[in-house]
Amino acid sequence: MVFYKPYTDLKDIAALFPEETFAGNAVYGAYVAYENELPCGKCLVRISGYRCEVHVSPTELPDNLLAEGLLRAALNFAGNRNAYIAECRDMFLCDVLLLLGFTERDGVFTGDIPTLLLGSCCKPQNPQNS
Repeated sequence: MVFYKPYTDLKDIAALFPEETFAGNAVYGAYVAYENELPCGKCLVRISGYRCEVHVSPTELPDNLLAEGLLRAALNFAGNRNAYIAECRDMFLCDVLLLLGFTERDGVFTGDIPTLLLGSCCKPQNPQNS
């Protein structure tokens, strides 16, 4: 079972993402995915006004389902803090982002959070009975 642990304290988030630069006027959140108590993925979300940027760590993701879970957690976090537009520049997630409903322009994936949270990339589709 995968568990997504949230982090909201900036010191904890900075320790998870030491390569990032943190601006004082933004709100940050992070999630770490754990499977069998072992970390297997992480993402960072930065909120400025009604926009947020999501960054998923590429080296730890074993599958698209885990990536979708991290993205949904980050989008929900941002949406609950009045962000409306999400942005992601992680090209390695191209397929997952497009299936969730992001649109891509010049290497930047964007979408409105309510619509993105409705989308699905990895759940099996229910067949229509005819």
